[in-house]
Amino acid sequence: MTSSPLLVADDLDFAFGGRRVLDAVSLRLHRGEIVALLGPNGAGKSTLIRLLCGRLQPAAGRVRLDGRDPADSASARRRIGLVPQRIALYPHLTVGENLDVFARLAGLPGAAAAAAVAGALTTCDLASVAGTRCGRLSGGWQRRANIACGIVHGPELLILDEPTVGIDLPARRAIEQLLTRLAGDGMAVLMTSHDLDELGRICDRAAFLDGGRLVADGRPETLIRDRFGTRREWRVELADWPDEALVGRLEALGLEPEDPRAPLRWHGLAEALDLSALDALPAVEWRVRRPGLDALWRELFGQRPEVDEA
Repeated sequence: MTSSPLLVADDLDFAFGGRRVLDAVSLRLHRGEIVALLGPNGAGKSTLIRLLCGRLQPAAGRVRLDGRDPADSASARRRIGLVPQRIALYPHLTVGENLDVFARLAGLPGAAAAAAVAGALTTCDLASVAGTRCGRLSGGWQRRANIACGIVHGPELLILDEPTVGIDLPARRAIEQLLTRLAGDGMAVLMTSHDLDELGRICDRAAFLDGGRLVADGRPETLIRDRFGTRREWRVELADWPDEALVGRLEALGLEPEDPRAPLRWHGLAEALDLSALDALPAVEWRVRRPGLDALWRELFGQRPEVDEA
C-alpha cells in the first residue's frame, strides 16, 4: 500500500427529494487495499458509490481520483471498474464475446481489446468457459465473469456491489481469492457485502455508514478491539425450541436469540460465562470466539445484517 491515496472523498453531502442521503462523508482508498463499505439498507452506500464513480455530483464536498474529479474527467472514469450487484452480462453472448464488448465500450481499439480480453480471462480463471454463453453458466461463473467485465479495461480502482450474493461457498471462496490477487497486484478495491465472515477474511479496512454518516472507519481488528476490549462472543445452539424456564436461564447468562422467530441459536458478549451453567443447558453446541465484524455490525446497528436481494 502506498502512502498517498488513490481516491480522496472529502465531506460529501448529497440530498434527494429534500432528504439528506449523505452527510459530510470522507473516505480514502489506497492502491493495493481492500475496503469494505458496510451499513444497513438505506444507509447511503449506493449513493456514495455513484458519487465516487462520477455518476452524481455532490451538493458539497469533492471526489478526486489521483487529483481528478471523475464527474468531470473521462480519463478518471476510465480508471474505475464498477461491478453491479445485478449480473451485467449479455446472456446470449459467450464470456469472451462479453469481455470484448466491454473492452470496446471502454474505448480499447481492436488489438488492445483482444489483449485485454485474454488478460481478463487469465486473471479471472475463465479460460475454460470463454466460449460458453453466459446465460448457460452457473451463478458462481456468472459472478466471476461479471468481475472480469469490470476489470477488462485495466482500472486502478474496482468497486463491487455484493459480488458474492446468491452463490455457493466454493464460488465465494474463488471470488475472495480473485479479489485478494487483484489487490496484491496494486488495484484498490471497494466492496459492499452482507457476508461479514467473507469480509473479515479479506478486507484491510471497514467503513460503516448509518443514516448517511460515516460512523466507523478503520482496520477490522482495531475497530473490534476498541469496541469490545477483552470481551468474547459466546454462542449456544439448542437441541429444541426452549420453554419459558430455559429462556430465563439463557437470558440470565446474558444471551439473546439470534432470531427471535426461531430461538434455537443464542449469543452474547461477556468476559466469561459460568461454564457449569452452560454445560447444563440442553445444547447441541456452545462455543466462544473473538468478536468479528458481525458482532460489530449488531453493536452499531442493533440488528443482524440483512441481505438485499433487489
